[in-house]
Amino acid sequence: MHRRSPQAHSSLREFGQRIDRITGHLNVLLVVIALGLATLDFTFFVTEKVIDSLPPITVSNNGPPAAAH
Repeated sequence: MHRRSPQAHSSLREFGQRIDRITGHLNVLLVVIALGLATLDFTFFVTEKVIDSLPPITVSNNGPPAAAH
């Protein structure tokens, strides 16, 4: 069985700490993205409800009829 040198053990620990720090930053980024997408989804939902509650648009044609070509 091979024994690891103290230097190899230390470099593995540093590597683990780096990975832990990177994943911590990545988790923060993913939470920010998720909150942004949830806000966007909520905004579209509210906009859809507001548009559905508006009265329909009626087009009136009070001018003279267009000449047919």
